Amino acid sequence: MTAAKKIKRTLTREDYERYLPLVRRIAMRLARRVPSHISVGDLISSGWLGLVEAFSRTDADMPENEFEAYASHRVRGAMLDYPRGLDPATRQARNASRRLSRTINDLTNKLGRPPEEEEIADELGVGLEEYRKLLNNISSAGMSRLELVDLDKVDTQPDRRDAPDEVAETRLLAQHVAKAIERLPIRLQQVLALYYQEDCTLREIGAVLQVSESRVCQLHAEAMHRLRADIGKE
Repeated sequence: MTAAKKIKRTLTREDYERYLPLVRRIAMRLARRVPSHISVGDLISSGWLGLVEAFSRTDADMPENEFEAYASHRVRGAMLDYPRGLDPATRQARNASRRLSRTINDLTNKLGRPPEEEEIADELGVGLEEYRKLLNNISSAGMSRLELVDLDKVDTQPDRRDAPDEVAETRLLAQHVAKAIERLPIRLQQVLALYYQEDCTLREIGAVLQVSESRVCQLHAEAMHRLRADIGKE
């Protein structure tokens, strides 16, 4: 028997009015972290693109609290992408980053498990060394930074000044990130634990894992993109 086709969400006028405060709140929060020439209005406009994408990628029967957490992630990501998109030098790396996340997500769905490094390279149509070079280029362009997956929210306490819905949103996202980390290969879990929990440098992590500092950079970039593929469904 053929499974029933999932019905996607559609963005209505009521949804616009409902999620406008969410988009504005995220824009105001990020305005302090972007260049001064980027206005709150610019961030809001970009955020709406992220919200539309969230609606197009989710099923209508997704629980509302899960959808809001996912939508917040997409809105925030779209806002962070906006200033980077103004710099032509980062466009190629950003496109490569998105392609990598999509490839990992597609392979995970296809294989029913996290793909091996060689499988990712093969799917991208490159050799293993070229794949690792790609990871270095992506990382150098800032496409493997912490805020791309909100990993910093896992171990931090919500600000007491945050509204209750923001606290709930942060906690729910933290749960998603924590579960995604548990699904990473053990070696990548070690890299993240040493880097974000133990505050080790890349060189120190390399000494622990007995690999070069460059290799640690590659492993960190791969871990970030696996998390993005798992959480954001890039």
